[in-house]
Amino acid sequence: MIATAAVFAAVGAFLLAVPHAAIAGGDGPITYCKPSQSCWPNSIAWSAFNATVGGRLIKVTPVAKPCYDDPNGAGCQSVQAGYYNPIYRGDTPGASQYLNWETCGTQNCQIDLVVPSDAPLGNCSLGRLSVYAVNVSSTLDVTAAIYFARLFNIKIAVKNTGHDYHGRGNAPDSLTIWTHNLKSLKYEPNFTVGKTSSPAFRFGSGVQTFEATAFADAHNKSITQGDCPTVGVAGGWWAGGGKGPFGPLYGLGAENVLQFTIVTADGIARTLNNASTGDEADLFWAARGGGGGSWGVVTEVVFKAHPDPANFLTALAKAQPKVAQLSAYGEYYFTPYQVSGEYFFPGSDVALATKTAQPVLDVIAKYNSSFSASAVNINPFPSYATMAASIPDPNIYGFNGLISSRFIPKHYFANDSSIATMVDAMIQGYYLNVPADSPQAGIDLIASVPVIVNAGGPMDLTNRPPAAVHPAWSDTYWQVTYSTGWTKNVAALGIVPILGASVSSAAEPLRALTPGGGTYLNEVDVNEVDWQGAFFGSNYPRLLKIKNKWDPHGVFTVWKGVGWEEKKDSSEYCYYEDISS
Repeated sequence: MIATAAVFAAVGAFLLAVPHAAIAGGDGPITYCKPSQSCWPNSIAWSAFNATVGGRLIKVTPVAKPCYDDPNGAGCQSVQAGYYNPIYRGDTPGASQYLNWETCGTQNCQIDLVVPSDAPLGNCSLGRLSVYAVNVSSTLDVTAAIYFARLFNIKIAVKNTGHDYHGRGNAPDSLTIWTHNLKSLKYEPNFTVGKTSSPAFRFGSGVQTFEATAFADAHNKSITQGDCPTVGVAGGWWAGGGKGPFGPLYGLGAENVLQFTIVTADGIARTLNNASTGDEADLFWAARGGGGGSWGVVTEVVFKAHPDPANFLTALAKAQPKVAQLSAYGEYYFTPYQVSGEYFFPGSDVALATKTAQPVLDVIAKYNSSFSASAVNINPFPSYATMAASIPDPNIYGFNGLISSRFIPKHYFANDSSIATMVDAMIQGYYLNVPADSPQAGIDLIASVPVIVNAGGPMDLTNRPPAAVHPAWSDTYWQVTYSTGWTKNVAALGIVPILGASVSSAAEPLRALTPGGGTYLNEVDVNEVDWQGAFFGSNYPRLLKIKNKWDPHGVFTVWKGVGWEEKKDSSEYCYYEDISS
């Protein structure tokens, strides 16, 4: 393996000496090599590359292909059993959590178990899926994949679970660096950088929330984590900021990263932390909140460990400023016919949490006869792990989906007038997403999609760790999200462009209410017009400067990620560009 690494190091040195126009298209739009072109590696080259990475090269097959080959066969039955399961989809290189990111135009390989149809399935194609994937097991595998892709000018995609509303882990005609099986877990009671020491967890970048939670609980500790148990907590979650139930108490995921190992576009593995200097210090800042897929391939991350919060209470609450003072985190789900939600309070003071939630309890008591069913539960949890296991996953997997979202600043919670203005804008957004006379209003699957409110930004401390997360996080109480979705047979009705335009327009009232504001980078509208401002805020110029320093050839370029506007070519991404037109 050492000899192989040396060979690829030599190839890397050769590549770095080649004028960058020959590698990545210079300053104009990047044009990558495609399988139909003579520049594409032949079978001998792919075989040699497979040997270099220890036989871990995978020819990607769409997850639903067995159902196209034999709809009644055992293979198809196995696919159907796991098709809507996020763990099954995350364990499969030929799948994403959201089917539109497996689709390129009319090319896909989907099945529809929700809206049956007698129509034939048609042709199974890769769509936006990569042609090959490398199931990497080390930084050496990542380095080899980068060198090979640069040698043949193949686009790189970086993927863990495919849990991405932005679709950055897929790209047509590409080579995926698949980090999903980097599953190492280690507890370090005294992780030290310079003169600073603290308990920490060292995770491989394929570790998911449910795995990290169980490991932390076994050591009587907790970590920041996402809302969904199957999200790659050690992967792209923190790279986009990393919100979750411990954000108000401990800060965003990006702010809890003490160290990470990243393989940059030159193929070199670098371990970065607060002791890094110069350009590497800039990269340490940029990658923590500057978005996944833009800076390199992270193979390992070290998270700060926190004490087990012991008791958490689940309750609905309304008095957001008071709730924020208790470092609580909440989620609500609103439709015209249902309201549900929960709050998570750190600590063990049941009486205080009940008192804080009392305004909501009073409303429920007052209008109880108007509700077809209502339930309020205040539940103390004995441990961090039992609390984490109780967090509901709001996502539906194995469907196509698009979203839009916006932060709501704290000043809108100051008085009745500003709250009324905010709520009016939220309601306007709901009806823009599902207009009464629209095609989607007649489809229950789409019309019943709720407005989601995530309540609780990170604690606003003057000594928060420097990271590239959107500055608006510090002034945020709520994140409001609108969503839409469809299945294969719904798409056949020709309404997908309408759905895309509607969900984008849903956020317009809140955009108008919060000029110059932002949103959570991992949950964005792919058609956001002011994407630099909404995704990155005032950090963008610095991020772009760092991006151009570390990746001048655009080896790691994702849709509306840092540096994208310099190299954009929609045909290389197969996105819903200008879907509203």
